[in-house]
Amino acid sequence: MDSTSTGGLRPYCPKYYIVTGTTSEAESYETADGVEYTPHSMMHKAIVRMDPTKLEMLDGFKRTDSGHKFTPDNSNVRVIATGRDWSEKRILVYGSKSSEEAREHVETVIKRVTAIDHDAELVDGPEITNIAVSGDLGKPLKLESLSIEIGEHGVDVEYEPEQFPAAIIKLDEPPVTFLLFSTGRFVIQGLRGFNDIEPAIERIQSFIG
Repeated sequence: MDSTSTGGLRPYCPKYYIVTGTTSEAESYETADGVEYTPHSMMHKAIVRMDPTKLEMLDGFKRTDSGHKFTPDNSNVRVIATGRDWSEKRILVYGSKSSEEAREHVETVIKRVTAIDHDAELVDGPEITNIAVSGDLGKPLKLESLSIEIGEHGVDVEYEPEQFPAAIIKLDEPPVTFLLFSTGRFVIQGLRGFNDIEPAIERIQSFIG
C-alpha cells in the first residue's frame, strides 16, 4: 500500500490483525503522539456500465437477496453487484486493504463480463465509503468515569458494561463511531477517508488528557 492509496500516511510497521475470523496482513501507522493504529478493512463503491448480463450465469457469481455475490479466489474479500440487468451496476467491495486491491476486484468483474462478448466499462470509482481501524492508546482506562466526562462535553456516549465491554462514543467531527475498551484498545467505524483517522484519535485523546 503506497501513500497515494492511504491519503499520504506512511507505514509504521507491518502487523497481523484478526479480520472476520481470518488472519490478514495489514500495515500499522503511528500518530505524532505515538498511538499505533491499523486500517484493516475497507468498503469501496464503483459504478460499472455493462450490457444486459445475467451475472448468475457467470463463473463465480451467485444471486443473493442483496445482489450478485462474487468471491475472488484466495481472498477474504466479498464483491456485491447490485442493479437491474439493463442498468449500471453498483459494485461494492468489502474487506479490501487498499483502493488498488478494490480496483483489481472491480476489473475482474469487468473481465468476466467482457469474456462473454458483453461490453462493460468502469464509470466511477472505486471510492472508499467506509474504513475500519483498530489501535491502542497505550494505557488502561476507567471507562465509567471517562464516559461521564465525555458526556459532559456534549458528546453522545454509551457505556453499558453488562451488555458490551466498550464505551460507544459517537463523534460529530469527524462523524465516526469510536469503540473504546478499558485496556486502551479501540476500534473506529464509519470512517470515509484516511484523513479522518488521526483527528478522531486526537479528539478522544483530548478527553483522556
